[in-house]
Amino acid sequence: MFDLEIISPLAVLYSAKVRHVVVPGVEGYLGILAGHEPFVTTLTTGEIKIDLDNNQTQYFATSGGILEVLPAKTTILVETAEEASKINVERAIYAKERAQRRLADKQLQIDVDRAKIALAKAINRIKVSKKVC
Repeated sequence: MFDLEIISPLAVLYSAKVRHVVVPGVEGYLGILAGHEPFVTTLTTGEIKIDLDNNQTQYFATSGGILEVLPAKTTILVETAEEASKINVERAIYAKERAQRRLADKQLQIDVDRAKIALAKAINRIKVSKKVC
């Protein structure tokens, strides 16, 4: 078991002792267990999976951030993160559809990269919302 914190610019979103956490690294998902070698890395849009000692699992949708692993504590500094059960699915579906419309409309002068990021975030939120235990 080790201490895990998920921190956004506005608040500590999660703080508990956990058995295992899996995070979305830029080159793939990373699993962290107690005693992991210290390191720091960048995270991307994806799912944070937290395994607790009581065989329960919690999920968060994140838009990316930074992971810091220390011997006794792991900290995830996120731009945004939402616990699966708190995701507003209707809003996520609307954001997905809006991004898809913007990308499909060749007449609009849009920032394509920004629209693709918005689409990826919305799809991730919808996917993670389905993992409510």
